[in-house]
This record gives sequence, structure tokens and C-alpha cells, in this order.
Amino acid sequence: MSHKVALIFETNEERDQLVGKLKPMSGVSISAHVGGARSLQGVMVKEKPDVVLLALLRPDDAAFEVIEAATLRHPSVLVLLVSEDTGLTTLKRAMRAGVRDVLPGPLNAASVQAGVDYVKDSESITSRFVDNEGTLYAFMSAKGGCGATFLVTNLAYLLAKASKRVLIVDLNLYFGDAASYLTSRKSEVSVVDVARQSRRLDGSLLEASVLKVRDNLHVLCAPELPYKLEEVTPETVAAILALARTEYDFVLLDMARTMDPAAVKALDLAERIYLVTGQTLPALQDTLRMIAVFEGLGYGREKIMLVLNRYTKSSQIPLGEVERTTGYKVARVLPASDDAVLASINQGIPLAKLAARDPVARALNEWAQALAPVAVNAGGKPSWFSTLTGGM
Repeated sequence: MSHKVALIFETNEERDQLVGKLKPMSGVSISAHVGGARSLQGVMVKEKPDVVLLALLRPDDAAFEVIEAATLRHPSVLVLLVSEDTGLTTLKRAMRAGVRDVLPGPLNAASVQAGVDYVKDSESITSRFVDNEGTLYAFMSAKGGCGATFLVTNLAYLLAKASKRVLIVDLNLYFGDAASYLTSRKSEVSVVDVARQSRRLDGSLLEASVLKVRDNLHVLCAPELPYKLEEVTPETVAAILALARTEYDFVLLDMARTMDPAAVKALDLAERIYLVTGQTLPALQDTLRMIAVFEGLGYGREKIMLVLNRYTKSSQIPLGEVERTTGYKVARVLPASDDAVLASINQGIPLAKLAARDPVARALNEWAQALAPVAVNAGGKPSWFSTLTGGM
């Protein structure tokens, strides 16, 4: 398959210096232009390239406005910015303008090869799971502190360890911190940034926007600060989740305890809602309120899964009383193991990796196996379940 690459420089000198050094590339046609950001849309119309490498020494707000106008009109064209300014501020502004990546300047032969590779990767990502429809589950705490974020992140880790491709979408837009349960690294892009670009959303954009905890475990993070949340609408949430289900085996939503239209749309789309509660009267009171809301939204009983976290036999509210009070059978019970769980949270290391023999880790293993069972090899090799408790 032939690929068309367009290069845009700010000056004739920059263009001529590179063009004279470029070697022919099999299956790739390259055109070189001068004019900076203002010529981007014209090149898109005339050349119809697969990818544009736009060289800007110091892109400013005016340049990004021109870029955004062009990418909105031609969402299928990949735009890569090549600049000496690769700081976080520039990266965020570029992503919001529809740029797929920022490469370090100056534009050279390596940049051109990176652009070609980006197109090939984009085609591969888009087609990789074309027939796939991943499973979508939502996790929500009935009351603050019940532990939904810990459960969703640790289950995601175990599912990924079992060779499933997993995405966590942090929809706790007000100070969500799901990624911190798995890694100390920070994301440069949030679900708000992706929602802004929902009209040009595809597999490559989603891939570029997630925080990669490991090859098959990704997090689409909540924003660091709750700004511009109006971009996260029912329509943009639906677009993100529809695409995510074609790219991942499991899409797990870490929900806030809010019921705005975007959150309701996410819950509507979820196959199951895991409502996490505890053995306290306030938690059970809020559980009843949440169940009433869910039932008012028309969710059937089979969609709502009650999870009892930090369970102790000595509690004044036993398991049977939780079920009688809520009218729902508890689907999953996680024992109390505060020291190990707190160590996991404070260190940002999944519990199965930090303390595989802990009772909570074992309960999570069983849950993960129930979500994604696999056949046991009869030839004597370790079973899927046994591999979950090993080191990584």
C-alpha cells in the first residue's frame, strides 16, 4: 500500500536543506511545502496526504487555531507537529488542536520515517480489533471510601496479567486518581482532551492518549484539575466507549458518585454496574439510595452487582443483614486486610504484585478468573489461576 506524506516548513532554506538529503522510500510519496501553519489546510485539500509533518520552531496560539480549523475539516489526516518546543504545555495545546503527536525538531529524515511508521501503526491499530466487542463494566462506591477505585484498578491489573487487553476510563472528573493505584507516572492527556476531539476520534488517537501501565493495561485518566468538563457530554462519552470496546477486551469505568448526564450515559452503556458498599449504616443507607436511582433509570436487577468490601465476620452488620437491607444478594465479598491494601495504595503497586498471598489478593484473583475464564492446559503446564499469583 502506498502512503502519502506531506512536509510543511516555515522557510525555503529548511525545505531545501532536507529535500536534498532525503532518500527514496519504497511505497511512500513525499511532497514538500513552505508556508507554516497557514498552508496546512491547503496542503490537505490539494495533496490528500495520509500524514502531514508540520515544522514550527515556536508554535503560538494563532498557529494552533489554524491547525485546529484544518484538523476539524480533515479529521482523517494525521498531523504531526515537529518543534523544538516539546514541553507539556505545547503537547497539551497540540493535542487539543487535533495534532496526533509532537516530534522533536528539526524536521529530518528520522522525522519522515516516524511519520510513515505512525501511519502504518494507525492502520494496524484501527483494524486490529475490528470484529472485537469488549466487555464494559462500571464500578461505583455507594459511599466515599468504599474502595471502588482500588477494586477496579487491581482487577484490571489481573485481567491484563492474564493476557487480556484492558482499559480503565477514569470518569471521576473531579480529582480522579485511578492511575496512581498502578503507577507513579503521570498522564499528559485526559478524558477531557479526548472528548474535545471526539469528532476525529480513532484508534490511533485513543492509543496516543492513554497512560500505558504495561503493554496491555492502559488508563484514560481524569483531568488533573476539573476544568472544561463541559466537553464531556453523553455524546462524547458514548463515542469514546464505543471505540474503546473495539480496541480492548475489557473496558472498566471508575465512576464518581455523581449522576450527571455523561455519567448516566456511561452507566446506560455498561453491561454491569458493580456497586461497592461496606458494613456500616451510612454505607447501606447510600446503597439503598443508589439502588433506587438505578432502578429509576430502568436498570434490571441483573445489571446491578452488589460488592461488599472490607468484610469482617465480627461486624455488627453481618452479610445476611446487608442482603436483607438492600434486597440484593451480594455478588462479591472482599475481606478486610487494611495493612496490605494501604501499602498497595500508598506505593502505587497492585496488591497481587506486592502481596500475592494476601486474602484480598486471592479474592481478587477469583473475581478476575470469573470475569475471564480460560481453559486449563491438561499437559501439566501452570494454570491461568496459578500464574496470577506469581511475580511479575
